[in-house]
Amino acid sequence: MLLKRLITAALLGPLVIMGVLVSNQNQFVGVLIVILIIASWEFCSLIKIKSIAGKAAFIMLAIAITYFLKNEPSLLRPVLIASSLWWIIALYWTLTFPKHGRYLDNALSIKLVNGLFFLVPMALALIALHKNNTSLVLLLLALIWAADIGAYFAGNAFGKNKLCPNVSPGKTIEGALGGIILSLVVGALYVLITTDKPTLENYFNFGVLSLIVSLVSILGDLFESILKRIADVKDSGKILPGHGGLLDRIDSLTCAAPVFFLLFSFLI
Repeated sequence: MLLKRLITAALLGPLVIMGVLVSNQNQFVGVLIVILIIASWEFCSLIKIKSIAGKAAFIMLAIAITYFLKNEPSLLRPVLIASSLWWIIALYWTLTFPKHGRYLDNALSIKLVNGLFFLVPMALALIALHKNNTSLVLLLLALIWAADIGAYFAGNAFGKNKLCPNVSPGKTIEGALGGIILSLVVGALYVLITTDKPTLENYFNFGVLSLIVSLVSILGDLFESILKRIADVKDSGKILPGHGGLLDRIDSLTCAAPVFFLLFSFLI
């Protein structure tokens, strides 16, 4: 399993980086639409929408909302702020799971709203970041990857205390700390590479950015784990060998991208 994960990551990583760097805005949006289609399909499976018509309707709704909001820049911040507030509710659901799991399992309307908050703000934030500066998309991805890699190795080496055992028994506090530390290193390196004369303020701002993004990336991962537990599946799909579904790879991004955009706008 680990070998498959490494091979898939080694193949996809450079492709993602090159795609971010060389694609123009329309090409980047096109790729995001494909990602949105696949992720929405997998999300529908997690919330037990089995009919092709039902899945297609949700996919079309997600794409239509994304397209509309993309062309209304004045709505971007309010939507991302609303998304952040929704993630606070998701944090409560995560910390208290399975106590309030029925809200995520029984009401179809809540499931659909969750899906839209889960996917659409992520796409909008990525589009805005790419339009502003492609290096910001790479920084966001690097912070998430660092949090994931740091957590994996620190958790295996030092993990003893469970982070959220009712949701994801394999995650540990030590692993989370390892991911946070590696994300802070990545943030500091970004300042060093991109700033002519970095100041203490630069390092502090990007340190805060890196810290919060690494934390919320964990929340995105945990929330998807709740959906998989409710659906009683191990992975959201099988599209990526060793990694499961596409949603399993972008779950951290669903929370981190909107928060990153808002924090960057405020801090930097």
